[in-house]
Amino acid sequence: MLVTRTSMEYGRLRIVEVVSGEQERSNPGIWIATVSQQFISSCGDIHNISFPFHVQGDPSYTCNNDDYTLSCDNNRTVLQLLFGNYYVKSINYTDESIRLVDVGIQTNNICSSFPLSSLTPSNLTFSIDFPFYWVESTSVSSVVFLSCEKPVQSPKYINRTAYCNTTRDDAGNGYYSYVMAGDVRVSDVADSCTVEVLYMSSSQLISERGSNLSWLDFNRELGYGFEAQWSFGGCHKCKERASCFGDSENVTAVCHFYCYTPASFLQNFFGKKSF
Repeated sequence: MLVTRTSMEYGRLRIVEVVSGEQERSNPGIWIATVSQQFISSCGDIHNISFPFHVQGDPSYTCNNDDYTLSCDNNRTVLQLLFGNYYVKSINYTDESIRLVDVGIQTNNICSSFPLSSLTPSNLTFSIDFPFYWVESTSVSSVVFLSCEKPVQSPKYINRTAYCNTTRDDAGNGYYSYVMAGDVRVSDVADSCTVEVLYMSSSQLISERGSNLSWLDFNRELGYGFEAQWSFGGCHKCKERASCFGDSENVTAVCHFYCYTPASFLQNFFGKKSF
């Protein structure tokens, strides 16, 4: 018997009801619950949210831990990391990647657009003791936001102040705001400047042109976000996560990579402890 689903819109969330079913013929590795249940499967532009993620408030989710929990805020999907909140731009379940952008980046308001927290590849947790995200340093461009007491004339500096018509901070002190991107060195920071935020981007245009962009174009590209990978780090963690979804996930199928890949390969891939 094929699974029968009905979907209903409740505000910004799409609720899908599983009426009955056995193993899906289109995907023999996935089983769907045979008892009636409801689960939240989308928010805004992010559809078909599935293992290992779930949307906050999903009544079918049976665990108390919040790993991989997504919230729906004003029709936008949000992932909370230790360092701050990030809008989810896309999720690729095949290569276990997720594209994120700091909630402070506003492509429709260049004067208010600013990362609310610093984030670099080295910031992200890398441990096999719990689920983690990581970014390949070679896949992103470094982005540095600076506050300067004096104007700086340099081709490496993108002038934010010129677009917002302000040269004073809240205390009335001299204030000039700039951004640098690409291969930024400590020596590139002028004496009158202070680094405010370190950020990163997977934008191809920023990678190709670095600081050779207007702030208007640069900010638009920041809206693309950065690509991060996720992983469980081990078989038992994957199974633990899959069990939170009850009968809707075939644990053996979704955890095959972590449970049936040689330990020596996983050690080299993830580093640190044995499995």
